Formats: sequence, structure tokens, C-alpha cells
Amino acid sequence: MKKIYLFLASACLLCLTSCLNDLDNYDAPNGGIKGTIYDAETNKPIPLPVQGSTGVIINMFEQNTDATKSVDFYAKMDGTYENSKIFNCDYKIVVNGPFVSACEGMVTVNGQTSFDLKATPYARISATAQVSGKTVTVSYKVTPTNSNYNVSEVYGYWNFAPGVDNGAANYADRQTVKNTEGTITFDLTSNPNFNSNIYKINSNDNKIYIRVAAKTEGVINYSDILTVTIQ
Repeated sequence: MKKIYLFLASACLLCLTSCLNDLDNYDAPNGGIKGTIYDAETNKPIPLPVQGSTGVIINMFEQNTDATKSVDFYAKMDGTYENSKIFNCDYKIVVNGPFVSACEGMVTVNGQTSFDLKATPYARISATAQVSGKTVTVSYKVTPTNSNYNVSEVYGYWNFAPGVDNGAANYADRQTVKNTEGTITFDLTSNPNFNSNIYKINSNDNKIYIRVAAKTEGVINYSDILTVTIQ
């Protein structure tokens, strides 16, 4: 019986070793890509949602190969993107984001490759913030990129963490207004989310993060994220 067990154990080990050798025979990714998604008119990076489940996805489709699936990863909030582990070859890039028309391009990846893209957002949002004690006043302006576009809602957010967008997990508080220009005020003195999480803010040098967004033609565009210090 012991001989049978030893034989089975040896066979399993041989099979495992063979499988691992097969896996090791695959070449490692030998290239990478990074770039920025710029506004086609202003040539400034387009602010995007938080990198993650609510984020903008970069799809890269290999050209002239047998690959059947795209390489997918998320763009960052500042409009940049990066994937340092992809194979050298030709790709078609398609970016599904808050853009008027498809954002895509063709690129040859050869080592670590830089490649920028251009798109047009539905709206551009500017925002500034002033702090007085625990009151934050945000001044904003939403400018649709087409005069016929309808801005249905404008959002103001604040959060403990620097990731801020319209996902419920990415803001501590949200206000909704209709005007495309004006102010949004957060009085944090009596805000339950602020008061129950004051330790998070204190441990972060009293910083919180502000952002404004606009829903235009059903699509949400964002301002840059503002960092403010509560006094």
C-alpha cells in the first residue's frame, strides 16, 4: 500500500511540475503604455471619475494577432492612464468616457510607450473654494461644449479621501442644484458625516476634498478636485 501512495504522490508531483513548466513557457509582457486624455479644444487633461468601479475604462485591442479579448484597465481622475505590463504589438485604443464622440486611436507599443488621446467632454466645469471656519463655499461655472446641450443637474461634493465622484462610496455629502453658475455651500458644523468622522479629517491635517460635476445630456463631467483645509 505504501508503494501505491508513493507512486501516486510522485505522479502528482510530476504533473504539477509539468504544468508549472508549461506556465513558465509563456513570455512575460514586454511593453507598456501611458498617456493623457486631453480636451481637443483646450488641450487640458479631461477630469475623470475615480479609478475603479465608477471609472473610465481603457480598452486595448491587439491588431493582427490571434487575441480575442481586449486588455482593459482604468484611467485616473486627472485624465492620465498607464499600464506597464502589456505585450509589444499594434493596438486599437477605445476609451469609454463622458465624451461627445468615441475617443480612440491606433498605437504601436514597443517597450514603454507614451501615447496621448483627444476627446471633447459634454461640459467643462471650473470651481474654486473658500473656507471660513467649518464653512466651505464653492464657486463654480458649467460650460456645455455645445449651446444645444442641456445641463439637467449640477452636483457639489465633499469627501474625506481624495477620490471624489458621483458614486455613493466616493463622497461624504452631495448637494444638487440646477443653475449652471453660482455657489454651493457646505456648512460642516452640524454635518453628521463630518462630526462622526472628525478623527479622519484631523489625522489628515484637517484636509477635505471638494469637487463639482454636471450632468449634461445624461452624461456626468467633473471639475478638478480641490483640496481645502478646515480651520
